[in-house]
Amino acid sequence: MLVQLRVKNFLLLRDAHLTFAPGLNVLTGETGTGKSILLDALGLTLGLRGSSGWIGAGGGKLRIEAEFRADRPTMRLASGMGIPIEGDRLILVREIPAGGKGRCFANGQRVLQRSLRRLGAHLVEVHGQRQEERFRLPEVQRDLLDLFGGHGDLRQQMRDRFREAQAGQRRLADHARRLARLRDEEDWIRFQLAEIDELSPGVGEAEELAGRLRDLRSAQTRTEWLALAEQLLNGREGAVLESLETLDARASTLAPEDETYRDIRERVKAARAEARGLYREVERQLDRGASECAELPALEERLSRLERLQRKHRKPLAEILAAAGEMRASLHELEQGAEEERALKDALTAACREAEETAIALGQAREEAGQKLARAVERELAHLKMKGCSFGIALEALDPGREAWLRIGEDRAIGPTGAERVQFEVETNPGTGLRPLGEIASGGEMARVALALRVILGRRGRRGLAVFDEIDAGLGATAARAVATRLRRVARHRQVLLVTHLPVIAASAERHFRVWKGGRGATTVARATEVAGGDRVGEIARMLSGDARDERACRHAEALLSGA
Repeated sequence: MLVQLRVKNFLLLRDAHLTFAPGLNVLTGETGTGKSILLDALGLTLGLRGSSGWIGAGGGKLRIEAEFRADRPTMRLASGMGIPIEGDRLILVREIPAGGKGRCFANGQRVLQRSLRRLGAHLVEVHGQRQEERFRLPEVQRDLLDLFGGHGDLRQQMRDRFREAQAGQRRLADHARRLARLRDEEDWIRFQLAEIDELSPGVGEAEELAGRLRDLRSAQTRTEWLALAEQLLNGREGAVLESLETLDARASTLAPEDETYRDIRERVKAARAEARGLYREVERQLDRGASECAELPALEERLSRLERLQRKHRKPLAEILAAAGEMRASLHELEQGAEEERALKDALTAACREAEETAIALGQAREEAGQKLARAVERELAHLKMKGCSFGIALEALDPGREAWLRIGEDRAIGPTGAERVQFEVETNPGTGLRPLGEIASGGEMARVALALRVILGRRGRRGLAVFDEIDAGLGATAARAVATRLRRVARHRQVLLVTHLPVIAASAERHFRVWKGGRGATTVARATEVAGGDRVGEIARMLSGDARDERACRHAEALLSGA
């Protein structure tokens, strides 16, 4: 619901501040005063295009602010855009400075113009000569038919089934592409996997081998020293042990009673025994060291192969092993590809069948609802000076050539909203035949069709404000009363704002605004103010006779207000 509209420096309107009622609100004034300017100003806050040419003659900055009370879905949409939420208030602002770039705001947060447009589509529905393009759109006509028929659940089911089928199509196509790629890469995958499997590395094996080799290389150094010691002790001619044995043997030739050399001989014997013991220990340690170092070449070779494998793949072993697992999974997928493809095709067939069944049910519901809605619209149009006008709703099959749709057979397609386009058709002159509404209906006729639909739809639909511009064009007194009655009926369920030239419609409003021109120095400006009490009687009298002080017109105006 529109709560307030503030307009500054917009064309002839220097400063206007209007507060609206929840029900029927009307704008009146003499021709050319700028009544529709207020609707244009509101349109700017709803994301319509603007330009610096709309800035008033005084220059400066054009600023328009519209305050709405919005429903929860609209506030959720605003919140999703990053707009700060203040209860159910939504304040939309449009600024256009002279010579500068316009700016848009929602609850103080700067937003894009298209964001205002999205919010506006949730807040307001506009009907009039300048908005007739909206009714040309098949999707708008389809939504109105579904709203009338209460097809919300079927529409949601249709969307869900369509998305499931589309997802099935994507999965099948992705599977086919992946299999094709795997077939192209199969030989290379098998070659790499064979190389990895031949080596069969373990996680962390390279680090463990490097540590083991450090220990073995230290052992090798010790073993080389022991080999040298073994050679020097007893491994060659003239070795230490051989020399000591020779020395000890020669000492036995000395006279035993010779005390002079006894100590030397004993020390030679002790040295020979010590050398023999040392040799045996060196020999024992050398055998063990040689056994340990025997695996050194094999370990060095394996570590070298592991390092070459890591350099080739440019990955550590853990990642290579993970990649090998993925390669095996790819080969398994390739082996199971045909079976998986059959399963995906079966799932897609089932999803398409469910989508088709839902589309058929929705199409049947639309067919029934279309007949009822067409009859109801004809009855309403008969009251709106369009008697004899025929109204029809055609359901046309979707074009099966469009890629976005689901193809069902050769000549049938299904979209997210069903299997048909909805086309409103009208015959304004008997005998001319039904033609698409947007092709032959004038702006005023289009607005009356919109009013008829809005009356029929009643509470259905969630936009809180309906705007009608020039809906009373060409109406006589009898038709005007019918329009007034129907506008009041619409206003029971939602807020209505319209420009009118007819006093009977103006008298039906809960709130009445008058737009008039006046002078400000040498400049003409427009003003918009609420009229009530005697001022309202005078304004309706002016609409009746052209003179706000005409006594007969005033009495007639009072009677209209009393009757309303």
